[in-house]
Amino acid sequence: MKTPFYDKHIALGGKVVDFFGWELPIQYSTITLEHNAVRNKAGLFDISHMGQVFVWGRGAFDFLQNLTTNDLKKADIGKGIYSHLLNDKGGVIDDIFIYRLESDKFLVIVNASRREFDLAWMNQHRTNFEVKVMEAPFAAAFALQGPNAESIVAKLNPEIARLPRFGINEFEIGDLSVHAARTGYTGEDGFEFFAPAGHLLIVWDQVIAAGKEFGLLPCGLGARDTLRTEVAYPLYGHELDENHTSLEADLGWVVKLDKGNFIGRQALLKQKAGVLPSRLLGFKVESGGVARGGGKILLGGKEVGSVASGTFAPSLGYAIGMAYFPPDTEQDGVKFMIKQGERNLEAVTVKMPFYKPSAVSPAKVKI
Repeated sequence: MKTPFYDKHIALGGKVVDFFGWELPIQYSTITLEHNAVRNKAGLFDISHMGQVFVWGRGAFDFLQNLTTNDLKKADIGKGIYSHLLNDKGGVIDDIFIYRLESDKFLVIVNASRREFDLAWMNQHRTNFEVKVMEAPFAAAFALQGPNAESIVAKLNPEIARLPRFGINEFEIGDLSVHAARTGYTGEDGFEFFAPAGHLLIVWDQVIAAGKEFGLLPCGLGARDTLRTEVAYPLYGHELDENHTSLEADLGWVVKLDKGNFIGRQALLKQKAGVLPSRLLGFKVESGGVARGGGKILLGGKEVGSVASGTFAPSLGYAIGMAYFPPDTEQDGVKFMIKQGERNLEAVTVKMPFYKPSAVSPAKVKI
């Protein structure tokens, strides 16, 4: 599948790869150049492959409160929260962002790889609620990230630049209407735009033009992955899956056990009262080389798991990663081996995040 920006990616020299069935650019220039543009100036990402699901009706709040782990009472109108969808066993079905557009109307952003499953899950559980669920047709989205993002959007509409962190609202850019939110997946300050493709195709060009004087670069999936790994943001299918709970993924702050019942709550209560079967930890490769997803974790000579994510971190100058370890493993200073193909890498556990950007991180702030 192609996003509405596909022709623009080709025109900009993007190297397109398959990503869960979507043809998206892995990079335009180099991953390091694009990574550093986001850390120091600004970068623009096509995120149209992510699902945009509208949930509305008198029962919308109660429906989402029952379906997700975070407390929706903290999402006032015009605000968003990060949350998880769980199955009955507490396993993570998806990690999502929920924006409250009106009292009884929400925009839920879901992962590309889970959009069909999530929609089916929502429809399966809406029977007892007065609510409607619909994926936005002809939708597009892009993310503008980096310390110069605010200056760029101020040229398009100064009101967007005044959005608070996690805020969302509808704005006019020229004679076009778009939803803009102040969130992101890189650890830097930035904005995400959501609208029908007919609007965002035009706004994309306006952002590119406005960002020229601020060092804006179009960026691909490669930089998005190094940026999010440096700040230890989880990626579904890597750190998050149905075999691990939010507690095992070190994201207990997303779980509000005192808000009332929700799907998966009983399993998490039971797990919290006992011992976690595993815990997600960060590591640094000390021997040289780069660990990749699937590399075998050897602790005391025994295989205990596999690498969830691994990459070279351009901001740090060395290789990092995340993996599930036995629950009694210290989060800092434990040396172990990674069997990566035919090569053995020496690594040590380190506290996350690996890199602390200047911006407040959406995935680490309790709201």
